[in-house]
Amino acid sequence: MADVHIYFGSQSGTAESFSEDLQEEAEKHGIKAEVRDLQTFTPEGFAASHIVIMVVATYGDGEPTDNAVAFHKWVSNPKNDGALKGQRFTVMGLGDMNYSRYNNMGQLTDQSLERMGGIRIYKRGVGDDSQDIVSDFETWREGGLWEHVKTAVAEVKKEGRCVSLGESRPTSASAEKPLGTAVLSLVRSTAELAPEPDAEPSEVAARFYFEAERCTVAKVRELRQHRSLEDGLSTMEVELEASGGLEKYTAGGTLALLPRNAPSDVSAVLKLLGLSEGDLAKQVTVKAKEGSGFKVKKPFPTPCTLGDALSLYCDLAKAPTKKLLTALQEKLDEPSKEFVGKLLSDADALKALQSEAVCCRMHEFWALLGVKGGLDPVTFLQNCPRQRAREFTIASSPLMAAKRISLCVSLTTRETESLESMAEKLVAAGALPPTAVAAAREARPRFLGMCSRYISADLKEGDAVLAKYHPSSLTLPSKDVPIVMVGAGAGVAPFRGFWDELRKGPQVAPAVLFFGCRHPNQELVGISWVLSPCAWQA
Repeated sequence: MADVHIYFGSQSGTAESFSEDLQEEAEKHGIKAEVRDLQTFTPEGFAASHIVIMVVATYGDGEPTDNAVAFHKWVSNPKNDGALKGQRFTVMGLGDMNYSRYNNMGQLTDQSLERMGGIRIYKRGVGDDSQDIVSDFETWREGGLWEHVKTAVAEVKKEGRCVSLGESRPTSASAEKPLGTAVLSLVRSTAELAPEPDAEPSEVAARFYFEAERCTVAKVRELRQHRSLEDGLSTMEVELEASGGLEKYTAGGTLALLPRNAPSDVSAVLKLLGLSEGDLAKQVTVKAKEGSGFKVKKPFPTPCTLGDALSLYCDLAKAPTKKLLTALQEKLDEPSKEFVGKLLSDADALKALQSEAVCCRMHEFWALLGVKGGLDPVTFLQNCPRQRAREFTIASSPLMAAKRISLCVSLTTRETESLESMAEKLVAAGALPPTAVAAAREARPRFLGMCSRYISADLKEGDAVLAKYHPSSLTLPSKDVPIVMVGAGAGVAPFRGFWDELRKGPQVAPAVLFFGCRHPNQELVGISWVLSPCAWQA
């Protein structure tokens, strides 16, 4: 029975990952902890947890993440005041300071649990994803978290309170089956595929793959007169066919798209796995290790081709994670195994490897380690960091284009930092061989954002993409009042949709849009056709 329950509200997987780290750390302190997804939240189950650690992210403009909507609704209801009397709690909130309601979910959760009768045992943590959210998390947990948790555990036991009864789970045919161990395998053709067991996504990041709509790209065009990928001068207009749940989109909402890895990254990883381009057509399938009577948690939808698994579901633009390194370590040769062991035991070295500023790619790390091949494909696929969707504000209105969704996407790019400094740190820590420093001096291509590069360089009409719509609190005023809109670059996107709303709606009050650009001969195309000449200002 768990002493502490760690609940997470996560959209991209960061809060889930932090929760798993806390569970591992709790065990080292002699505290039995259990991680719980707020997707499974029930009021009765949550109230039965006597000590909770909440790791909750803020999504969009201060909203709860998709898996925390029911929890948020419950704790926000004043009728439930007193429902958590005596519960001990602490909150770690995650957010992005670039948004106006920064860390709103963490603050609201902290205040609500106290209002409902809970007892705060440790200060609220605040993580900023626009800076160094990992350091924020480490500072919070290293500031005395476990001492306070131990005190709370002792208090609860002294009070003689019963152990948590746990969460009640949704009933379904698959939920009645016991959970088995998912085992991936590669087969040459669909004819070799066996029936797959009942399944559910293995983690928060994987849910997008199962829930997103597959839609067709209707149009892709450049909005700048003078395009330059090298200088980051590319802004694309993308039109997608709105099918399924996407047909309910609204102006000002957001659309999340799943990008594809660069073909060069896929080719480099194929060599590491001892495979060739011809193997990309192989099928990836899953089964339960324990037999057909078990359900499993899938890392991504299967069956699928190896090409889709590597291109869509694995993030090859990142360095390997602790999870992947741990899974592959025992199958490496002796020198490499020892280096990886040093890396796994040194938190600072691991942090240096995974620095977003350095942006060490998957194949670059293994090259520095001196590994040229031999990585087990199945282990790699099962444990590789997951590709995450990127969100863009919708630049169209269903009043003008009910079956089409438009996006405006600017290329994200910058000079790529050298790997030399990072390699020196890891060599000093014994986590890389001395030869890594010289190898790290090799020139690296310019950094291009994962999704914006995919849209700017690879996406074409007729392609199929995975997309998911989210509503937004960003809307036009309900009253007929004068409106001023200000946006620069791709920031003009929502106002393009709003302009269509105004043109089709009963608005009679004046409206004006101010937008910024570097030069009128480079960036006006694609803007002027949306706005009437008398109603916009440059």
